[in-house]
Amino acid sequence: MISHLFFSWQSSSSFVPDCEHSLKPVIGMSFDSLDELEGFYKTYAHECGFSVRIGAQGKKNDVVEHKRFVCSREGFTRRCAEAKNQKKHFETRCGCNARVYVRLGQDKRYYIASFVEEHNHGLVSPDKIPFLRSNRTICQRAKTTLFTCHKASIGTSQAYRLLQVSDGFDNIGCMKRDLQNYYRGLREKIKNADAQLFVAQMERKKEANSAFFYDFAVDEHGKLVYICWADATCRKSYTHFGDLVSVDATYSTNQYNMRFAPFTGVNHHMQRVFFGAAFLANEKIESYEWLFRTFLVAMGGKAPRLIITDEDASIKSAIRTTLPDTIHRLCMWHIMEKVSEKVGHPTSHDKEFWDALNTCVWGSETPEEFEMRWNALMDAYGLESNEWLANRYKIRESWIPAFFMDTPLAGVLRTTSRSESANSFFNRFIHRKLCFVEFWLRFDTALERQRHEELKADHISIHSTPVLRTPWVVEKQASILYTHKVFKIFQEEVIAARDHCSVLGTTQQDAVKFVVVSDGSMRDRVVQWCTSNIFGRCSCKLFEKIGIPCCHIILAMRGEKLYELPSSYILKRWETRCKRECVYDDDGNLLEEKPEDANEAEKRKKITVVRNKIEEAIQRAKSSNEAMDFLVSSVLNIGESLGHIVSSMVQPTQEEYENFIGCKIPADIQIHPPNDVRSKGRSKRIKRAKELPKSRKGKNARKDMEAPL
Repeated sequence: MISHLFFSWQSSSSFVPDCEHSLKPVIGMSFDSLDELEGFYKTYAHECGFSVRIGAQGKKNDVVEHKRFVCSREGFTRRCAEAKNQKKHFETRCGCNARVYVRLGQDKRYYIASFVEEHNHGLVSPDKIPFLRSNRTICQRAKTTLFTCHKASIGTSQAYRLLQVSDGFDNIGCMKRDLQNYYRGLREKIKNADAQLFVAQMERKKEANSAFFYDFAVDEHGKLVYICWADATCRKSYTHFGDLVSVDATYSTNQYNMRFAPFTGVNHHMQRVFFGAAFLANEKIESYEWLFRTFLVAMGGKAPRLIITDEDASIKSAIRTTLPDTIHRLCMWHIMEKVSEKVGHPTSHDKEFWDALNTCVWGSETPEEFEMRWNALMDAYGLESNEWLANRYKIRESWIPAFFMDTPLAGVLRTTSRSESANSFFNRFIHRKLCFVEFWLRFDTALERQRHEELKADHISIHSTPVLRTPWVVEKQASILYTHKVFKIFQEEVIAARDHCSVLGTTQQDAVKFVVVSDGSMRDRVVQWCTSNIFGRCSCKLFEKIGIPCCHIILAMRGEKLYELPSSYILKRWETRCKRECVYDDDGNLLEEKPEDANEAEKRKKITVVRNKIEEAIQRAKSSNEAMDFLVSSVLNIGESLGHIVSSMVQPTQEEYENFIGCKIPADIQIHPPNDVRSKGRSKRIKRAKELPKSRKGKNARKDMEAPL
């Protein structure tokens, strides 16, 4: 009853819009189409300060014979019995009768048959007109910005903020919610075809470059369970740096809760390098066996010399079956991350405990030294009965560096593990539950950025010279051969050899000379120098672990009157030009560094030139109204001229989506995504127990429950 009184009071007031006469509808006006009429009425409405809604229409033989365009506040909101249980919204309808009614004439033109001008509510002031719903449209610039931002792992809110900063709220043409709804429309459109679109994008890559590899498997219901891929650059990088591979299968990164398993390694700049990746529906042994077999096929059957994974029984079993000759080591980063959770408080907050643990794990150079320190540490902190630590001790040979000092690791274990830096890379763009298509677009962009960093490092290493700090010939030789990152490490060894090392004694045994070197530390080093093959090994094992001669070997070389590095000390993987040779796969495909489609690359270049020129023109003209008017008219003329070259029809929304994802959205779906769809929330990594919220018990929890909101 109260609502009826309210609307009755509202209807007693009449508001007549005030605008230019040329904008006002007049009975008898004719239009070629309903779209033309709709545009005319909306222009009038927005000038006056109200929003337009499309009303009822009548059709005959699929031809609209009459139609209404009404004020958005026309009618009343329907109430239902369940309304009290629904989320409350503000009321906008108030029974306004303002409208325009049109009929189709015999000449197939639409004529205004009636026009109600008066409103029963106040009209919007000019500064609030951008908020009118029918006045909001997502312009092409906003769509382009939205899509570009999502490819760069920037969300819709930040994309809208970027538009606001560059254009201002009044000129964007839409609200943030409009952009969110538009992007949600994309997710809805591809929801059922997501898996098939993902495979189609792989096929599109392969068509552009035959060296692109991918394979997938579906179950008996046509649902995607596995997919693995590696492009030409991945496969070429593997031929140079694939002796050591790290596999991290601890990501749950899409809305289907599939496991993302990337293969990474270390390149000649000691940067992480990507070899390939896969999505797996589960963590069963057969899933990982499929993964490793497929990866071997992609890499021409060449198995890695050493593989590092997280501690997982299924992975261990699969490696034993599919990679029997590959050394398997566990990722120290994952194990050390769990220590705090497993030892508990207060030990986990004891700095001395962590110092002793790091010394034990990292500082031990022999198995005996590690075991002595470990037992002393367990005894000192009463951890002998800790089951988790006891199990880590049982498998010590698979993760403690002291047990594989002679295994070449290319610097992967110099501090913690290469997984740590690899994780930071993937977390930059895998930060929420994405569908396959969204993941691919973000992943492709991030991978391109990673490769750009490698190219930049190549350029610097080839076209610049490091500053030498000694007159030693070996330093200059290394500055030419090594990349800058590797040379920096070698240079530190040269300086240490000059400033801190001294020979304590030399003994000869047949063709082997034993050189005892002091480097100022608590431990003297012994270099076993073989005079027959001009090669020496040091007890510090730096060359065996990283592939860079240590300061002790450099000093022993000078004692032998060798002032340049023998070729046996120069590993190809650290050389500046280690990737200069052409590489082909088993099918004879050239593993090209830039597999991008030539036409697409040329188009992107032209678009960049046009954008830069327009932006330059804006910056030059914005200080003069006359110049800006000239620029606007010139751009409008260009737009009209383009209409004679290409179709000026408005692009359907589906075509916009397809241009963004790079594939046609199929009507006939053969490959289906998994059932477990979870589209909300963030997903960095699989959480461990210490990361999960702990239940609060006792008095404090009761107080929290009783606290007023």
